Amino acid sequence: MKKYEFRDPIFVKTVLKSEHYPRLFSEDGRPMSEVAVAGRSNVGKSTLINHLFRHRKMARTSSTPGKTQALNFFTLDGSLAFTDLPGYGFAKVPEKIRKSWGPMIQSYLENRDHLKVILFLFDIRRMPNDDDRQLLEWIIHNEKSMILVLTKVDKVSKNERKANCQKILRSFGADNIVPTFYSATKNIGRQELIRLINEALQSEEEE
Repeated sequence: MKKYEFRDPIFVKTVLKSEHYPRLFSEDGRPMSEVAVAGRSNVGKSTLINHLFRHRKMARTSSTPGKTQALNFFTLDGSLAFTDLPGYGFAKVPEKIRKSWGPMIQSYLENRDHLKVILFLFDIRRMPNDDDRQLLEWIIHNEKSMILVLTKVDKVSKNERKANCQKILRSFGADNIVPTFYSATKNIGRQELIRLINEALQSEEEE
């Protein structure tokens, strides 16, 4: 089984419509397995991608929530695809754009044949809202492999980290999920997340 080293990141393209999704193949001609990064606006998706890829400017970061309004495709190791999905749930984004996010994300998740793993990013300082619960319910209903990543853990103490984690899982009604913690600022969680992604991909690719 191939172990992905998370090297040689390449930006492929930015996409606004499903008909423009890239078809991504490894050097041996096989379709690349794909990992999607999903979560609320300003949860730190672009920051995590840059840290995970060890490339400061691979994904565009912004202090303005809702800045990512398209799907961004990347590859790693010449054999693994990553997709940064639009952040959802930010009220100040124009309504027309905000309403398009739901169908855009759902269409991608339902129709991307080689999507193997979803990284569901969630800010450890927040509590789930209806949009978050809807995404989790969709992932579970469609039996997608998921890793819940609690981001920005450097913003809370270790005691708060544990307490907030329990509250979040309770609010999701998902006590059986074991999340992983992440902070790009403090370099927390990169190797563990890579290990979890490799495990999830191995499980999915063996089926």
